[in-house]
Amino acid sequence: MINFFRKIRRQLANDNKPLKYLRYAIGEIVLVVIGILIALQVNNWNEERKEKIQEQRILVGLHNEFLDNHKVLSDRINLLNNSVDATTEVLSLMGTKTIEQTNKNIDSIIWKSMLFGNFNPSNSNILELIQSGRLNLVKNDTLKQRIYDWMQMLQDTNEDFKNQDLHGNVHLANYLNKNYSLKNLQLTDERLEVSESSKLFDLNSHNVFNDIQFENILHQQLFWHTIMRDHYKELDSLANTILKITTSHD
Repeated sequence: MINFFRKIRRQLANDNKPLKYLRYAIGEIVLVVIGILIALQVNNWNEERKEKIQEQRILVGLHNEFLDNHKVLSDRINLLNNSVDATTEVLSLMGTKTIEQTNKNIDSIIWKSMLFGNFNPSNSNILELIQSGRLNLVKNDTLKQRIYDWMQMLQDTNEDFKNQDLHGNVHLANYLNKNYSLKNLQLTDERLEVSESSKLFDLNSHNVFNDIQFENILHQQLFWHTIMRDHYKELDSLANTILKITTSHD
């Protein structure tokens, strides 16, 4: 095709027809420019198509990741709901008579009040997207903002979990270790295979339910259970929002 245009241009030049030659030259330039523009447009379409495919993969990965996070958060919220109820029930027994205490399974209630768990999120996709800069491939600005909100909320949650962990595994555990039978408490946990109660501890002969220190520790336990439950509820709400956005990516 190029040789064809060159042949015509050479012929016009040899015929000494400058006006026709000029017109032809301009036309040839226009055709070349149009060809370049078309090539650039095709290239842009290809790049956009590739980016769209990458974005779809990112959205699918995020969706699956937040499905996992939602499941774990639901488990954590249910666990803390039970722990809050149990701690509240233990607190209601403070200062009551022994006869009232023995109408309930005290060991089981105290054990449930101690239970909580950390939330280790599935964040591999998010971290890779942020660190590599590929998060910019996501066109939905709301989704990108929700992801940054998620990371900030996780940081706040982890800070408060340290306090919950310190209180539950140090303050409460130390108190019970000195004033209660951990063996009796663990009787209620089927995973531990504890088959008989302690022969060294008798609840009726101890005064834990009239100890202000125990009551104060329980109040702090209730406080941190409630704080962490609220954190997990907020995270779960945000996870559900991200799930909705990534569901409608088609």
